[in-house]
Amino acid sequence: MTHPAADRIIGLYQDKAADWIRDRGDALRRNEGDWDEVAWLDRFTAGWPPGGRVLDVGSGSGWPIGAALLARGFKLIGLEASPSLIAHARESLPSGDWRLGDMRKDLPDGAFHGVLAWHSLFHLTPEAQTLVLPALAARVADGGRLMFTAGPAHGEAIGEWRGEPLYHGSLDPDAYRALLTEAELTVENDGDQGVWLARRAILSAK
Repeated sequence: MTHPAADRIIGLYQDKAADWIRDRGDALRRNEGDWDEVAWLDRFTAGWPPGGRVLDVGSGSGWPIGAALLARGFKLIGLEASPSLIAHARESLPSGDWRLGDMRKDLPDGAFHGVLAWHSLFHLTPEAQTLVLPALAARVADGGRLMFTAGPAHGEAIGEWRGEPLYHGSLDPDAYRALLTEAELTVENDGDQGVWLARRAILSAK
C-alpha cells in the first residue's frame, strides 16, 4: 500500500500549479548549495549535435529547465501530468512539444540525445522507480545521456510544501547503479550532490 502523499503528487501539483510556477521562478539556480543547474545542464548536454532531441519527464511549467534547453537550440518533448502546468508551458514556450501524461505509462517512443527527470523521478515510490528508470534508459540514443535526481538511500521521505505533505522516494545507490548498468549505460556521476548522470556509448561502425 502506498503512502497517501505518493498518491496525491499529481493532484498536489495540479491544485497548486500557480504556486509552483511562482515558487520555481524562471531562472536556473546557480551556486545555491548542491543545485548549480547551469553546470549540470552543461554536463548533460556536452557534445550533443545542434538540434539534439531531449525528453524531459515531469517537465512542470517548462520553466526554467525546458526553457534553458530550448534556448540552447535543442528539440524538446516535455511530459507532465498536471494539465495546468502543461497549459502554461504550451502558452509560454510554444517551440516545445508539451505533452500531458504520466511517466509511469505515457512515455513517448523514440531515441533521444538526452532524457531528463530533474526533481521528478523522486516523487515516485521506490517500486515504481524500478520500472520507470529502465524505460527512461531505453530511450537514450547512442552517445546520449540520462540525468535524474534521487535521494541518498532506499526509503521514503515526506516533506512539506504549501501546507501539504510532499512525497519523495528513493532506491539505494547500488540499486540505481545496477539498473543503469543493466541498461548498458556508463555512470558519469553516481549520486554526488543528489544527481545521477549516465551515458550510452557510441557504437562503432561495422
